[in-house]
Amino acid sequence: MVEALAEAQLHLEAAGCPAEDERKGARQNYHAMPRIEIGDDGVWHVYGYDEARQILRSDLAKQAGFLAEKVLDERARSVMKNLPILYLEGDEHHRMRRETNKFFTPAITDKQYREFMDAYADELIAKLKQKGSADLSDMTMEMALKVAAQIVGLTSSIIPGLNARLNGLLKTANDMAADSPPFVKAILGQRYLISFLYLDVKPAIRARRKNPQNDVISYLISRGYSDLEILTECVVYGVAGMVTTREFICMALWHLMEKPHLRQRMLVGSQEERYAILHEILRLEPIVGHVLRRITGEIEIESEGEKVTIPEGTMVDLNIFAANIDTKMAGETSTSICPARPLHSALGKVPEPVLSFSDGYHRCPGAFVAIQESDIFLRKLLAVDTLRLERKPDVIYNEVVKGYELRNFVIKV
Repeated sequence: MVEALAEAQLHLEAAGCPAEDERKGARQNYHAMPRIEIGDDGVWHVYGYDEARQILRSDLAKQAGFLAEKVLDERARSVMKNLPILYLEGDEHHRMRRETNKFFTPAITDKQYREFMDAYADELIAKLKQKGSADLSDMTMEMALKVAAQIVGLTSSIIPGLNARLNGLLKTANDMAADSPPFVKAILGQRYLISFLYLDVKPAIRARRKNPQNDVISYLISRGYSDLEILTECVVYGVAGMVTTREFICMALWHLMEKPHLRQRMLVGSQEERYAILHEILRLEPIVGHVLRRITGEIEIESEGEKVTIPEGTMVDLNIFAANIDTKMAGETSTSICPARPLHSALGKVPEPVLSFSDGYHRCPGAFVAIQESDIFLRKLLAVDTLRLERKPDVIYNEVVKGYELRNFVIKV
């Protein structure tokens, strides 16, 4: 791995690492921001990498993103004994993560899903060649959906249309981000959720009660989860998992099509080199731009050599767009793509994607799945010599994941 990354660095040094701002998804320039800022509404905004990482690793920082405080009202807690893993805290969360990590390890992902990923990517690209053009955001949604459905166990749908139903759920979640109804009312009132439950989730539950598989739904059944609880977990995996991978593949292709030297390395480089390229794009363009935490007890962190105390009850907005380009961590050219760049922190080793998969006990469990899936799909698509961008995509903002979406991204072959 060291030799592969050294080789990658030589190629990139030959091409040169640009100093200009190459970001496409961020809505503003965060370099001028302080490391910590307290808003007029009392929300703490954290822009520095070290500061954000300390908070993410604290047991006193509770999940407040992905509509946690809107979705989990008192009525929801009264009807659900088991909360979704995304919202669990403490020992229960640690236990659940230990038991479900088996679905996302590099070994399992490679052994159980690589062949499927390869075959489905080939199928999608064959359709593209037949039609001559396609919206990349539709292609990547199909890819991400198929892979996630295999892992979760959503493979027994009564009728086609899982893609449309999950897109409808995402729109519903975006609407809730602005004005959330009570949880039970939201379930009963949303046709996409009801359709998803009866056409996709319940058939999967029935199939796995008869014949358990190595997937998430089978595991939840073994834990005694109700149909409602399994539905909620499937929604979480759909919104927080499939959607983010979809956007990353689109963003990565956009950058790679504009950088011939990186496109070439994606085609001929080793897996370590390719992953370093993808991680660097993800560092620059995190899909989840803000991570929210509610402080449940007074926290003391260090910022630029000084102790800072965050009071109990504080809402903290960790700005991942800003933390990932912190010049103290990523260097003065932090807004450009430069794989294998040195990353520094007083807290220890910095992962290549920095905080794009979050950190601490709520770190994204599907990180390796997302990168392997992206690598497979992108390599096959970039290998099409006639591939070109018909138009640059529209960049819009998603209130649920607090990040960008790329739409109307037309590609031609």
